Amino acid sequence: MNIEEKAINTLRFLSVDQVNSANSGHPGAPMGAAPIAYTLFKKIMNHSPSNPRFHNRDRFILSIGHASALLYSVLHLTGYNFGINDLKKFRKFGSKTPGHPERDIDLGIEVTTGPLGQGFANGVGMAISEKMMSSKYKNIIDHYIYGIVGDGDLQEGISSEAASLAGTLGLGKLVYIYDSNGISIDGSNDLAFTENVGDRFKAYGWEVFENIDGLSVKQLEETINKAKSNLNQPTLIIAKTTIGYGSPNKSGKESSHGEPLGEDETKLARENLKWKYSEFEVPEDVLEHMNESILSGKKLEAEWNSEYKELKSKNPDMYDELDKLLNQKMSPNWDKSLLDSINNTNEPEATRASSGVSINLLKDHMPNLIGGSADLTGSTNTEIKGSKNFSKINPDGRNIKFGVREHGMGGIMNGISAHGNFRVFGGTFLVFSDYMRGSVRLSALSNLNSIWIFTHDSIGLGEDGPTHQPISQLMSLRGIPNLNVYRPADKKETLLSWHMAITTLDKPSALILSRQGLPDIESLSDNKLTLEYFSKGAYICYENTKDNPEIIFLSTGSEVSETITAAKHLSKSYKVRVVSMPCWDLFDNQTEDFKNKIIPPDTSKIISVEAGIGLGWQKYTRNNDNIISIESFGASGPGKELINSFGFSSDRIIEKTKLILR
Repeated sequence: MNIEEKAINTLRFLSVDQVNSANSGHPGAPMGAAPIAYTLFKKIMNHSPSNPRFHNRDRFILSIGHASALLYSVLHLTGYNFGINDLKKFRKFGSKTPGHPERDIDLGIEVTTGPLGQGFANGVGMAISEKMMSSKYKNIIDHYIYGIVGDGDLQEGISSEAASLAGTLGLGKLVYIYDSNGISIDGSNDLAFTENVGDRFKAYGWEVFENIDGLSVKQLEETINKAKSNLNQPTLIIAKTTIGYGSPNKSGKESSHGEPLGEDETKLARENLKWKYSEFEVPEDVLEHMNESILSGKKLEAEWNSEYKELKSKNPDMYDELDKLLNQKMSPNWDKSLLDSINNTNEPEATRASSGVSINLLKDHMPNLIGGSADLTGSTNTEIKGSKNFSKINPDGRNIKFGVREHGMGGIMNGISAHGNFRVFGGTFLVFSDYMRGSVRLSALSNLNSIWIFTHDSIGLGEDGPTHQPISQLMSLRGIPNLNVYRPADKKETLLSWHMAITTLDKPSALILSRQGLPDIESLSDNKLTLEYFSKGAYICYENTKDNPEIIFLSTGSEVSETITAAKHLSKSYKVRVVSMPCWDLFDNQTEDFKNKIIPPDTSKIISVEAGIGLGWQKYTRNNDNIISIESFGASGPGKELINSFGFSSDRIIEKTKLILR
């Protein structure tokens, strides 16, 4: 058994041992795809295990996240911060080795995968980011994005969306190896997946290599190197593998996919592959062979740093800008134009338009700000003016046309964010957030700083009707942990929402924006005080008393101005306060003292006003009766007429409040 075969079998049995130890997991894919992982990490990839954040490293994505044991095994052997005891804690609470990979750059895990297709789309985003950078800094930025994808990945719609765009954009540094083992959880692909994958990807504009022996390191290495030479097309290498390779009774069967081999079958597999080593044992010569990646990585990084230093000395201005991109540093006073615009009073303006203003106030101060929409640029106001569209011939364009691909857009945005250099935003209608919820959720789980722009946020959008009018989507987004959801009430709040989104580096933000024009609301007049209060998620925007109010209205977005009008009418008879709550998440994280100042616990009537479902408002109103909401689908008609009909004009808010006060 030569050292390569020995290293591959080490990967196989470390994976099997992890799954057996946890008594759960997926041994089949690691056993079949071990030669692919070995070839990439030992033969192909430029990476530095001693510094996983090395800027010019190749990126690796295990899109088949259920094969996580293989990823942990290869990271352990090549010198990343995974000890053998970490492998023994596979799937244990608090371990470095969860059931599916969770993004941690310092461990060498680039993205969170498991929901199939997400990693595939993430890689497309990384390739976009790399192409943007290398087009300008080609002397110093030059790396590839590699991934292992599977049958399940290619069945998911998000992969088709992302693959189509990748081909259109000619992302030549994207190389995916398809672990084609013909088996999914239910059984053979013949049950549901008989298409010609190669022809499909050729139609997308990819270079495709078919019938590659997934057991042959030599053939894999040669094919990947051929793929690297084509800088005009992404590549899919269809590698024929056997799920559960080496297992006498489970090889090639779905029974090896998602359950441990077990003690008896593992013993038979060891005998079959002539593996004489015990559980979690790593041969010394294999460890020495694989640990060569540490020294080669250090050498690679030292050479890159030296070259970077020399280039920077010749062109300091250009490479100072690259420094900012690599480290996501913003120019001094980047937010001055944004904050200076806060108190400007204009005619009523849709917050989607105010968001577009924000983007274009920021663009010159943030050269790393990029983004686009799912074929709704004009409707979502997501154009960076004065910039080209990113394309094959314009890789420096900052506007990305994602096409009608909401979920693909989401996964690609997360890949751009995970790549680490650009701040990316993407827009669509709020109702279509359902199409991309999986990606939004993963951005929160992964602590990515993607900025989600969701416009046309209520029945106020009008004539498009109930198919396009979001009712439950806003509250659904609020239900995602670690996601700041902003629903601004006017231009000022929109500018501040953007300020918060940009300064929040470790979690995503969602901006919920109106189609209809909204007037400037009454609020705190001092800029610093406004920013200070806004950053706490809720603030008092109207009151007629400094005492504890009898009635507190809580509202967001387009309903705030109508609520203030209603409150002024009621203030003739009651002590009234209106609180704008643009971001629940921020407010909920404040001190109890602050929250009690905004919503005093002894106020008798706390009433919420929001044009969406009322579920969730109970934690503030303290009962179900004080919620002014929509509990049905909308209707087609002029926006103002619908707002009144569904009870959100000031007159209707007054009517409903009087009923609550009885």
